[in-house]
Amino acid sequence: MKAARGARRFVESVKGEDGSYRLDHWPRVHGTRRRGRGPGHRDACAVVTRLRFAQRLTMGFLGPVDDALYLVAGLRRMGIPASFHLGREMVPVTPPAGFHAWVQCGEAVVSTSLPVRETCVELHRSGRDW
Repeated sequence: MKAARGARRFVESVKGEDGSYRLDHWPRVHGTRRRGRGPGHRDACAVVTRLRFAQRLTMGFLGPVDDALYLVAGLRRMGIPASFHLGREMVPVTPPAGFHAWVQCGEAVVSTSLPVRETCVELHRSGRDW
């Protein structure tokens, strides 16, 4: 799957040896899905499932930030506009507050079942490069 290989290359290119990230560029949305309404939430979730399967086979289990970066790159390469989000818990269950990374397609969160839009303050969002 081209999208999975491209997503892997993206994650490897933005992550430094010291674990830091250089997120100064994002993959553009490829194909025709970016025009018009785009895919529905169910379509994006189905693609996330396929990308995660490819991810596990080629890269193993990734941390939350790497996983979200991989999914954004893969979705965009498959023609689905997706954005990367990083947030901090507003009211942590146990101190200190944790950070969460997630992926959205439009207003729908497609990478986690956690209620991140309701429980986190968004600190960073990828640019709209589509």
